Amino acid sequence: MKKIIALITVLMLLVICCFNSYAADSYIDSSKANDSVVGVVYKGQEGIRYKVMITKGSEQYYYDYFSPEKEYYPLQFGNGEYKVSILENISGTRYKVVHSKSININSGSDNIVYLQSIQNVDWASDMKAIVKASELTEGLSDAKEKVKAIYRHIINSIDYDYRKIDKLDSWYVPDIEQVFQDKKGICYDYASLFASMLRSQGIPVKLVKGYSENVEGYHAWNEVFIDEKWVTVDTTYDAIMKGYGDQPQMEKDKSEYQTVRVY
Repeated sequence: MKKIIALITVLMLLVICCFNSYAADSYIDSSKANDSVVGVVYKGQEGIRYKVMITKGSEQYYYDYFSPEKEYYPLQFGNGEYKVSILENISGTRYKVVHSKSININSGSDNIVYLQSIQNVDWASDMKAIVKASELTEGLSDAKEKVKAIYRHIINSIDYDYRKIDKLDSWYVPDIEQVFQDKKGICYDYASLFASMLRSQGIPVKLVKGYSENVEGYHAWNEVFIDEKWVTVDTTYDAIMKGYGDQPQMEKDKSEYQTVRVY
């Protein structure tokens, strides 16, 4: 939990805006824009680091781009015009824009983005973790009861991995199938797994990064849309406290959490 490495670090990133409006072997897919996500495919050079930059107004998020396969990223700042850019590393923290596209979205729901499969909340119906979510919620019609069922499973079955954080680099993104199989992880893993399992059940969930009064260092947790309001849930903290014999309450005091990034 200490020194948790964020997907999006606070970095001094110099972007050189020198590019063609079209770059070979690149593709920004806006076909799911009204679901508030964008797909990116880029066949870059081996050994070169790439990022995706998403901007809307004063909001700007950076994501690592890992492979020539399509990856989806959230457009979580509401309706309007976004600019999506693919960046190529030049040296150090210097990047150049190799492709860019403007996207207008007009989604019918502010929460639809928090139901989608994206890079750091990546899920599919055939994943073991998602199959388990269906089993846990079978016969339940109330959203809050579904949340509780999945919450109880995670805090009872996933252990905090105190050694993992020291082995990670800044590229790390959770693999929920690996976490589900290993039954251990860091706060980023807990938050991604919880979000994926609930989103698969049609329940909007945010993966949130920032700081908590209860945790030392950068942290990850969730906000879940229950009974028409966002509820703060911290499965990492509760799993650890339960290990000490405590009986934690699922809903947390939002004032104890300071949000930096939301996905």
